[in-house]
Amino acid sequence: MMHVKLFLTFLLFGLSVSGQTEIQLILNGAENHRIDKVDAFDLSQVEIYKYKFKDTLLLRFKKNNIDCYNIRYHENGKMYRQQIWLDPGNVTIKAHIDGDNLVIDTVLNSPFYYQVADFNEAYRSLLNSRDSAGLNTFLLNKFVENNNNPFSLNVGLYFQTLNQNKKEQLQKLKTLIDGQAGRFNWFLLFPMVSGRLDKLLTVSKIDFAKFSFINEYKRKSTIKLDGADFFVIDCWFLACMPCIAQHKEIKENLEILRSRKVEVIGVATDRDWKKWKNYLTDHNYTWANYTEEKSLTFTKELSIAAFPTYLILNKDGEILDSFNSFRDVLKRFQIVE
Repeated sequence: MMHVKLFLTFLLFGLSVSGQTEIQLILNGAENHRIDKVDAFDLSQVEIYKYKFKDTLLLRFKKNNIDCYNIRYHENGKMYRQQIWLDPGNVTIKAHIDGDNLVIDTVLNSPFYYQVADFNEAYRSLLNSRDSAGLNTFLLNKFVENNNNPFSLNVGLYFQTLNQNKKEQLQKLKTLIDGQAGRFNWFLLFPMVSGRLDKLLTVSKIDFAKFSFINEYKRKSTIKLDGADFFVIDCWFLACMPCIAQHKEIKENLEILRSRKVEVIGVATDRDWKKWKNYLTDHNYTWANYTEEKSLTFTKELSIAAFPTYLILNKDGEILDSFNSFRDVLKRFQIVE
């Protein structure tokens, strides 16, 4: 899975002025836990709220459209969370904690919650059946069906991830997004879909001479593609849990890749050089790694906002493939099936 990098822009405490959407949040079985606090925010993080814990809370958002919300309960350093798409209006959510998970039991007065649940079930079924043509048709139809709400971009992200190396398919998505005329450019997923889509369709080669990086000796450096026939550019950052997990896979397969003249180069977006360097040293990760400088950055230039992203390049810097899972990289080089 990939990790979306989120930035909390500001924090409001308590309730704001009355909004268009009121969510009654009921936690069943709360007496079995010692919840410290609750926070809730929309996916785009325009509205972010913190609350003292009560088993029944009223969340007020200034929303008059379908949107996605994050709800998090905190207990002694643990966090139970859920992400949920809801209609605007007066909505009731009943939930409980099961193990490490916040489980939604019932959602009242929001049919869209159940539409998303049906979408997810159908998506998983088609994905497991490996019916790529059927899955693409399903996703494009769902984009059209949700053209007037931002869930269309969520669908578009699924489609883009599945087809990021198929320009003919990506052009179909671009036509649909262009038809929205930037209506949802305020939504968090918009640059991840629209911006990255444009780069996937137009950028075929990377000129590393344009970019400056910081190496493991805290010196400015450039990336040179030499010593191998192919290069895997691993775009990541320290707080990205899938990135960290997949570094173990890189280490396990590094020598096999090198035997096939493939080198891995890490490009991290982290600004804390010492923490980044300590992480690499502590885990004995020996492939080339760099952090980005603050000016013109490699990941922003390519509109990479989903992490990890792995770019497969030849020694001339031409982009051959793009993936979000290291296992797909291993499949690309026929190391695993």
